[in-house]
Amino acid sequence: MSHPTGGTKRSSWLTFRRRLLLVRALLRGPATSAELVARINDELGEQGYPAAAAAALKHDFDALKGEYGCQIRYDRRMRHYVLEDLGELALLDLPDTCMEALAFLDASFPSGSGLPEHTHVRALLERVQLLLPPARQAQLRRQRPALRLPVNPGARPIDPQVLDLVKRACEQRRELAFDYLSTYDLDRPRRHRVAPYGVVFRPEGHGYLDATLLEVTPRGGETIHAAIDYRLDRIMPGTVEILPAVLPPERIPAPRYHIRYTLAPQIARRRDVASYFPDTRITYHADGSATVTATVTNLWQTRQILLRYGDGCTVLEPPELIELFAQTARGLHAIYGSPPE
Repeated sequence: MSHPTGGTKRSSWLTFRRRLLLVRALLRGPATSAELVARINDELGEQGYPAAAAAALKHDFDALKGEYGCQIRYDRRMRHYVLEDLGELALLDLPDTCMEALAFLDASFPSGSGLPEHTHVRALLERVQLLLPPARQAQLRRQRPALRLPVNPGARPIDPQVLDLVKRACEQRRELAFDYLSTYDLDRPRRHRVAPYGVVFRPEGHGYLDATLLEVTPRGGETIHAAIDYRLDRIMPGTVEILPAVLPPERIPAPRYHIRYTLAPQIARRRDVASYFPDTRITYHADGSATVTATVTNLWQTRQILLRYGDGCTVLEPPELIELFAQTARGLHAIYGSPPE
């Protein structure tokens, strides 16, 4: 009586593993047959594809299509394979709470966004959806989430090279220089040298570089070592330069300002005033008004935030912030004049 050696079982397992690795390779993106064979052989070594791999690769594709309904297309123009659908080879399923979160992200980052990083998020979402079983994919298409991120589709596109160089400077912790056209620069940008720390995309759709100002030429009203949010779409393409100087281990401290302002009763009477700044302390008064104190590093941004209150906010200190509000008041008076009697 002969005893099984286990060879057939081991061969079947290796074949299944090779096909699974083939699907994983295609999930990374389109690939040529040579690239696919190389990736599989890097993983399996001698147990991967033989020297004449074309027939074995085709057999694996046929098996994935026939057994699981995978849709794998060969693009003759680009000469690579594209995984379009996993069929019944569902490698991921999610609880309903996670499906709800996925629908929220799907609605918040639609196709066609002009922001490069939003495009990357969209590509990630599509890859996750591809891993879901067909029934879950259909469920996701039917879901209409009540919540979504307020992304502005009309935001100006960011130059891809600008974004790439800014990110590299942040990752390498090196100084960065660029020409920048701020709101007050009219048509002539100025040269800024900064210590970059990160990129932030805000709900209104704009992307910003969080940086500490080191030098600006010609000088304007900026404070050296101030923390500034530079809008990425206002950095002039072709002017960005990653400098040799490495950033110090700790961020250069920005000038700190103690601010104090009052809010009128119509704003503060419900005693639910928002805390927009670090170290915020709110004192409510019997007449319904409130006095707020806090610490800030960016007076320009502070002015933008407090202007939301309109004439319901009165700034008491510091003098620099009061002057910014006075400039705004003078500008508004030049436009609208004195109110009618």
